[in-house]
Amino acid sequence: MFFLKHIFRLREKWQIQRDDEEKPFLEHLDDLRTMLLRMVFCLVGSMLLCAGVASNLMDILRRPVNQVWDMFEESHLPAGIDLDSWGKAKETATAAVGLDAGQRRILFREVSPRLAELTEAALVLRGAQALPDDRKEIFIREASPAPAVRELAEALHAKDAVLTDGTGRGALKMMSAFQPGEAFMLTIKLSLYAGVVISFPLLLYFLLQFIIPGLLEHERKLLYKCMAIGFGLFLAGTLFCYFVVLPRVLTFFYTYSLEFGISNEWRIGYYLSFATQMILMFGLAFELPVVVMPFVKLGVLTYDMMKATRRYAIVAIAILAAIITPTPDIATMMLMAVPMYALYEICIILAWLHERKEAARAREEVARFEEDFNNDNSPYNS
Repeated sequence: MFFLKHIFRLREKWQIQRDDEEKPFLEHLDDLRTMLLRMVFCLVGSMLLCAGVASNLMDILRRPVNQVWDMFEESHLPAGIDLDSWGKAKETATAAVGLDAGQRRILFREVSPRLAELTEAALVLRGAQALPDDRKEIFIREASPAPAVRELAEALHAKDAVLTDGTGRGALKMMSAFQPGEAFMLTIKLSLYAGVVISFPLLLYFLLQFIIPGLLEHERKLLYKCMAIGFGLFLAGTLFCYFVVLPRVLTFFYTYSLEFGISNEWRIGYYLSFATQMILMFGLAFELPVVVMPFVKLGVLTYDMMKATRRYAIVAIAILAAIITPTPDIATMMLMAVPMYALYEICIILAWLHERKEAARAREEVARFEEDFNNDNSPYNS
């Protein structure tokens, strides 16, 4: 309510400046209701649009975690063995476990020779897992049916290849929903987050239209430019998080868990909440110039003030990054704080350029006034 009163007071000042009249409190509430209804309808429409492509959105959000798991498996594979071939070999080895010798020969005959050798190597390595460390290499040498299989098995063993099915690509797809409506609620939540992203320009427009009513034509054009810049910054923040921050954060937590012997079987609901919240938070954090520059235009913030309070701004940005990041680790906080501080420095430069522009305009007006004054007082005008 305290914040709402300040918003109404700002609208009153703007309204009085334009119309020389003050609107009653109930009319402000009616405008607020209209704004909220517009935002709700816009958001619902965006959600319905995104719900139609929810499966594609799910694939997009799964991409970072699949990349992390793929990267981990690839780091444990020797040169010459790609991830897809090793994954197929493990699947074939799982299918071959329950077959007798004749059926296994038929199975290996139906696949490529390279896949058959990789499958044999996977079977040998899985057998060696049950033995002590000092007996594993002996078992690999003696149990390998051919020299080529032995070489593959020894190379995979030296790299500590991942042998369990589902620990890499596709593990997230195999996760189960623990409640009947969990998959449906995940779709609703994912559609909501995606709807906020695609409808952000309109939501921002409705909000600014409420805060600053009665815009003139040139002011409306300026507002459209601010919306475009704001949406560009928001999109830049989400893309920065998706392609840079999220894979690094997931890699950190994945490897950190493995160091403590904890398997990474992340529940899909928790993962999607974590990923979408982080992406949205980065998008909002990149809106810093859109928040700061209007105060510079109004004269509330100046270049000297922002430059003098730079140290306080660094502390405030660090605290804000620690609060809004969904994880408490320093690395994630720094990945958010550093771009925010860079944007703050850009705001300082923009404030300096704005003051130079205003000073140049003031000098031109003074020069024009002096010229007019001298012309009026010229003896030729007497």
